[in-house]
Amino acid sequence: MTTVITFILLFVLYFNIKHNYHLKKEIEKKAKDLINYVKLYDKNVIFSKTDLTGIITHVSEAFCEVSGYKDYELIGKPHSIVRHPDMPKEAFKAMWDTLHTLQKWSGEVKNKKKDGGYYWVAANIEADYNDAGLHVGYSAVRHNITAQKEVEELKSELESINNYLEDQVNEKIIEIVSLNKDVKETQKEIIFTMGTIGESRSKETGNHVKRVAEYSKLLALHSGMHEYEAELLKQASPMHDIGKVGIADAILNKPGRFDEHERKIMDSHAKLGYEMLKHSDKQLLKIAATVAHEHHEKYDGTGYPNGLKGEEITIYGRITALADVFDALGSDRVYKKAWDDESIFKMFKEQSGKHFDPNLVDIFFNNLDEFLEVRDKFIDKIA
Repeated sequence: MTTVITFILLFVLYFNIKHNYHLKKEIEKKAKDLINYVKLYDKNVIFSKTDLTGIITHVSEAFCEVSGYKDYELIGKPHSIVRHPDMPKEAFKAMWDTLHTLQKWSGEVKNKKKDGGYYWVAANIEADYNDAGLHVGYSAVRHNITAQKEVEELKSELESINNYLEDQVNEKIIEIVSLNKDVKETQKEIIFTMGTIGESRSKETGNHVKRVAEYSKLLALHSGMHEYEAELLKQASPMHDIGKVGIADAILNKPGRFDEHERKIMDSHAKLGYEMLKHSDKQLLKIAATVAHEHHEKYDGTGYPNGLKGEEITIYGRITALADVFDALGSDRVYKKAWDDESIFKMFKEQSGKHFDPNLVDIFFNNLDEFLEVRDKFIDKIA
């Protein structure tokens, strides 16, 4: 009997020891988890505690990170250490009055960083009590809303600017429209004048660039180009021979055939014009650079300066090539007499698909009356 009782007591003792061991392990695990939760909370939540007078007694790691201060620089200091000048003292007086009355307060606060910067928080502050139930201070949890506030401020600023601009536009609309028109007309005049420089140096008239411009727009519109883009091409096409400003007069105005060396120099005007214009980011001058570069390329790839073929040549280059040749053949030059229409038309039909885009040749003949009308309108005056 005694042996049985002893065995039972030993079994109970063993069970209690084992149970207590597992209980201890469970408590240790929960304690470890709790510590990890506290660390996670401390790292991610902007948290602080103060005494009843507002002196900081605790700050979280997240509080230090957003403010730029170390914990030892904050603890023992009044919370005003992070008060931003944009927040009036009256706002904090109202906050403390609410805390004393309701024991809690919620609102948005702009704080100052240690480096002089700022951050915005949405704060929730509540009274803090000790184990005896005595009111010993306040605990505050904050959410960083800096990005949100910056977006709101930017939106407000943009709205303010927009309202101001609208007022200015309403007051100055007629003046602005008139000025814009003057600027565009001046720009067009400058570009046209630059285009005539190269032509005048080779003893050609300003009417040549006018005709080429009008022919180019006609071809562009009939080929399906939008009115706006066709107008840009019209304005840009007078620049097709701008590179001639870099060619010596002796070659430019030679009244006979070029030798091989002179031909290479003359042909370089396409690349020279491109180099002069290519640096601009303006759409008009980009088109002008393309026209200068490609107006001597041929549809079959035998042109210069790059031997482009077919649609490797931009529509701007293909159009200006046809417009320029049509006008050049029908005009007197130092090295030739004007061709008659029959010879010009025969040459165009022969060169369809060779020198010229065949589609543009078809457009030219299908709308021939319009091209001849332009030629008659801007005919060169005989002195």
